[in-house]
Parts: sequence; C-alpha cells; structure tokens
Amino acid sequence: MEKVKKYFGEFNMTWPRVILLAIITAVYTALINQVSFLKDTSFQDIAIYVDCWILFAVFIVVNCKKWWEAALKCFVFFLVSQPLIYLIEVPFYGYGWDIFRYYDYWFKITLLTLPGAVIAFQLKKKNWLSVVVLSVATGYLSAASVRYFRAATANFPNHLLSAIFCIALAVFFVFVLLDKKKHRIAALTVIVAVVIAFVSFTGIDKSKEILLDEGSWNYSLEDESVVVVEITDGNHVTLTAKHDGDTSIRFESDEGTEINYYVTVSGGSIWINLLDES
Repeated sequence: MEKVKKYFGEFNMTWPRVILLAIITAVYTALINQVSFLKDTSFQDIAIYVDCWILFAVFIVVNCKKWWEAALKCFVFFLVSQPLIYLIEVPFYGYGWDIFRYYDYWFKITLLTLPGAVIAFQLKKKNWLSVVVLSVATGYLSAASVRYFRAATANFPNHLLSAIFCIALAVFFVFVLLDKKKHRIAALTVIVAVVIAFVSFTGIDKSKEILLDEGSWNYSLEDESVVVVEITDGNHVTLTAKHDGDTSIRFESDEGTEINYYVTVSGGSIWINLLDES
C-alpha cells in the first residue's frame, strides 16, 4: 500500500503525459463502445457515466504541485479526451457527425473540472478539509455503486463489475489519500452512510415525465428497445423503462421547434439529459 500511495501522489504528471493519458483513454472508450456484445455491460459504462473519469481526474490533481496546474491539466485532459471519443466514433455512427450532439453533456463536465480541480487539490493537505472534499467524491461513487448493483440485479450480471469498481474505488481513495486513522474512519463512515441511505430511501423509478411547450409534438427514437414513449394532450410525454441501455429522442413541433434528449435506463431507472433545443 505504501508503494501505491507514493506512486499515486508523487508521479511526475508532465504535460506530454496528460495528453498521452487523454488519447489512450479516448481511444479505449471509443473502441470499446463499438463492441456490440458488450452493450449495456460494465465495459461500456465508461462511455456513459463519469465514474472511471473521477479516477483519472483525481490521479492528475494529486500529482500536481500547484492548484492552478491541477486545474489546467485536468481541464486539458477532458478537453482532449471527450471530443476525441466522438471523433473516433463518427465512422461507426449511423448519423455521422450528428454524434457530437452528445458532447454538450461532457463539455459541461469539462468546464466544471476547472473549479473542481481547485477544490480537489485540497486532498493533498490530508486534513479535515481533505476528508470533506474526498467525501463528495466517495459519496457519489457509493451512490453509483448502489445504482449499478440494482442494474445488475435487473439484468444479471450486467453492470456488476461497475458496482464493485465504484465501491472499491471509494475505499481505495480513503486509504491512499488520507493518512490519519481518525480521518479514514470519518471518510469510511460517509461511504457506509451513503450506501445505507440510497438502499433505504431510493427506489427504482421506472417512468419519467417531460412537459414540452404548448403545441403538438412528434418524436423519433434512436433505439426503441430502451424506452416506451407516449405523448398525451399534445405536449405531455411519459417515458417508461423497457430495457437497460441508452438512446436519444428527438421531439419536433408542428412549428418546427426541435428538442433532443439523451436517455439512459439502468436497473429500471431512467435518467434524462437535455442535449439541445432549437
């Protein structure tokens, strides 16, 4: 463990290495996303969720000597890797360059890495503030682990590896980034509390509703195996989970207004992200 801690916090994260890491992760993510028999499994979760990217971000941040260096390197890593993923996927995507409409979500995350990395730089101080900052990341990973586990129980063993990875990464962060026993106990308590809370007080949300602007709307669904779409009263949309996966939905009004959503179904629960509106 001591060797791991030393390597995790004292690696010389030069600019060429940041760019190289961005290229490697982008190529892997883009190519693994094209393997059809891995669809809706843990191996392709890196292309949809931010869990694995938290590991890369933290690794870059804790191996920087200045807060501004951490912010810039983390930002550039995401600025290079995310669009490169979509660029590599263009030839494999049925609508070609239209795949970049999904980049809107990841561009927002890229921008958030600037203040996020500055905050995460506090991890190097290994004090109570470090515990608070780390607990934000481990709390998210713990909640994600519960979500993945539910997805695995719904379609076993899909996403089981992701469930194990997220909770293991949260614990790994605690023991590698914190030195004092009292700090580790506090951070581990947060992990346990988040897991218990999400298991006890959150359930599977099999349907979601979207209220569009007044008028009459039509839709086109990229993958009909993921959700069922029902439009009532012209603009009241109900999405019902059908199978784990992700898809895009394009709504178009009689007046020509267009709205695009990216929908993910995991463990029966539905997540909806607005892509663009025109």
